[in-house]
Formats: sequence, structure tokens, C-alpha cells
Amino acid sequence: MFHLRRSAALLALVPLGLLAACTGSGADAPDAPAPSSAQSAPKGKDAPRSTDSGQSAASPSGAETSGAKDAAPLTPINGDAWVNALDPLAPRTTDAPMVFTDLRGGEHPAFYRVVVEFSGEGRPGYFQNWPDTPVEQGRGQALGVAGSAFLEFMVNGTSMPIGAELAGLEYTGPDTLAIGPLEVREDGTFEDTTHIVIGMDRAREFQVGFLDDPVRMVIDIKK
Repeated sequence: MFHLRRSAALLALVPLGLLAACTGSGADAPDAPAPSSAQSAPKGKDAPRSTDSGQSAASPSGAETSGAKDAAPLTPINGDAWVNALDPLAPRTTDAPMVFTDLRGGEHPAFYRVVVEFSGEGRPGYFQNWPDTPVEQGRGQALGVAGSAFLEFMVNGTSMPIGAELAGLEYTGPDTLAIGPLEVREDGTFEDTTHIVIGMDRAREFQVGFLDDPVRMVIDIKK
């Protein structure tokens, strides 16, 4: 009888032993690794989508304003590739005409930005110049722009807004835009050339790049 009771007692202890072996203390259990957060792609109205002729969009260009107070500062469209002049660039056109639709700009910690936006597809070309006195397209009369130095772009490959459909796309905002010491003046589109002049207090280094969806010409001017 004694042996039977002892055996029963031993059997009763077996499940407790097994249970203890299958559970570890919290202190000895390894911590599960924390999930890593995926970094999202850059977003924004002027986030870079395409570049041309070595003019790389070095980083997200963002919107044309300084953005949120704690947002990281924007960088120039071509990084540190500042220039004093540019050779002419031929346009790349498609069946979707590029009509001048918007002009905007902003001031950033190290540079000023001017964005010229177009409808359609492709990439406009340009002829860049530093004229002594900017003049209007077609009429040749003096174009009133404030400043002592004038950065001029004849943006070619663009379309005159002829016809009801294209006329509805044409830029109808102010023809003059002030950005710090800069005054940006648009002279409209004439014979497939959109005329942009940027007056400034002195000749400054600049750079030009292109973005698409929509088509944009980005002009960054060094402070």
C-alpha cells in the first residue's frame, strides 16, 4: 500500500515538472527585434522625376515655398553645379504641346527658386543670356524689370495658346514675381518661345534642371 501511494505521488509530480521545463523566465527569453521602418519615397509637387543632359536632380526639390518649419531644407536642382552661363539647349517636343501654364518661386536657405510650368509632354529648350536691357518679344520695346543684372531665358519648343483648348491652359497670373532681391518677369509666348527675365541686384550664379508630370523648368539662383 505504501508503494502504491508513493508511485501515485510521483506520477502526480510529472506534469508539474514538464510544465516547468516548457516555460522559461521572462529575464532569460530573448527580446524580439523591433520592426524596421521603411523609408518612403520623396513626395511633393516638385519632387524630381526626370533629368536631362547631366543635369541631375540631386535631391527632392519639394514645393516652391519653404514648407513646414521643421522640414529639412531643400537643395539645388543640380547640387553644387553652379554656373555663370549656359550653352543653348535644343527642345524635345512631342504631339502634346507645351503651353506655359504657371510661374512661381520661393526662397530657401542657400538659393532662390523659380519654376516655369508647362502643359503637355517633352522638355523645353532654352537660350540663356545676360542682356544689358531686356526687351519684349516681337515689339522690341524695353521690358520693365527691376535690377542691375538680368538673367534671361528664351524658352523654346513651347506652344502659343492658339485655339480654345490651348487658350484655356495659358498662364493668366501676375507677370511679375518678387523673390527676395529678385524680380521675375514673364513676357508670354511668341512664335513658340516663352520669354522669362530675372532681374537681380547683381549677377549671381545659377543652375537649370527639368522635372516632369507636369513639365517644369527649374531655375535655382545662388544667394
